[in-house]
Amino acid sequence: MVQAIVTVLAVINPIVCGSIFLTLTPNLAPAQRRLAAIKVALSILIILVASALIGLKVLSIFSISLDAFRIVGGMIIAYMGFDMLRGRQTVGQASPVDEDTVAPSSLAPLIMFAAGPGTITAVVTLAAVHTPEGFPATAIVAAVVGAGITFATLLLVIGVGSRLGRNTQSVVTRFMGLIVASMGMQFVLTGLKTFF
Repeated sequence: MVQAIVTVLAVINPIVCGSIFLTLTPNLAPAQRRLAAIKVALSILIILVASALIGLKVLSIFSISLDAFRIVGGMIIAYMGFDMLRGRQTVGQASPVDEDTVAPSSLAPLIMFAAGPGTITAVVTLAAVHTPEGFPATAIVAAVVGAGITFATLLLVIGVGSRLGRNTQSVVTRFMGLIVASMGMQFVLTGLKTFF
């Protein structure tokens, strides 16, 4: 369970989400930012819980084995981790909005960053690894905790404001990258072991 939560948190990366949130909402009052944070957290939660619930069913429709999905999903997650270690996040997620550009009024880039294909892959892989036949409780709990901590982080950055610098983001992103890469490789090894 702890591994699942850490994996989802590492891929969502709430600290970077907080920075993107500030970039996307520069002209909103604190009350409007809190409402926007609720919308973002709920969107993340709905996307990830739906992925946990129907992801394995979609695999069965296309006759994709759980072992093959574990291997490919693990490779994607590990590749995301390696990207994060290099200070980039280009695989399966939208890039953070540059602070020097004018931020769009939509929160879609943040939602795509937090609950993009990489995060969805992580949740479906967790569902496949932990509960391949039953209710994906582990993946759902990880999604709920991930969305909850992201919401708490967004509320925190509303109070802290723009004092969260790029250096802090960079350190956290690289550390989380190491965790994401390790989790991805663990999924690959588990899939290979059961496949062969």
